Amino acid sequence: MSRTPACLLLALALLTGCASTRVVNQWEMSDPGPAFRRLLVVGVSENASVRRTFEDEFVKALSARGVAAVASYTLIPESGQVPEGRLDAAVKASGADGVITSRIVRVNQQVDVIPSSSPAFWGPPWGFHGWYGGAWGPAYAFPPQVVTRDVVFAEVRLYRTANDVLVWAATTQTFAPGEVRRESAAFADLILRQLAERRLI
Repeated sequence: MSRTPACLLLALALLTGCASTRVVNQWEMSDPGPAFRRLLVVGVSENASVRRTFEDEFVKALSARGVAAVASYTLIPESGQVPEGRLDAAVKASGADGVITSRIVRVNQQVDVIPSSSPAFWGPPWGFHGWYGGAWGPAYAFPPQVVTRDVVFAEVRLYRTANDVLVWAATTQTFAPGEVRRESAAFADLILRQLAERRLI
């Protein structure tokens, strides 16, 4: 019976089942001002369910760090673009001193090829058993594996409401995104660590 090598299974798992998000680049104004105490979280998405899940996870992560937060869908439940005045009213109603927004800017597809593999040792080249293993071993070699995965690029911006100025911005890259709630929680944790390091929260 043939058995897939552990290294091949691990490689496939890493490529197909494990998402990872990293900050590609970021910008911060020279004098960002005091740390934010209350944020309005805005997830820009055409999918209402995704938006709500993302905003809920972000609010939860902010609350865990002692920062009050409001999900924008509680003030603007409708989907799609809304008038500027509607946004201003939501910001005012939230009582937030900052607004953090996130949107997907593009999704690329990446193709990875895992080279063919074969057992590293077929046995000594002498004796019947060695010959038998050597003769049949190549039949158990595994062909190259081709895996396609999505790479999602997102943009995050943090504004101060008092003067409507951009304080911090970043671009992120997520490989092979999976379940929305899990990915949203991981994304929020990454972003908030960046903001905490800069004493913005």
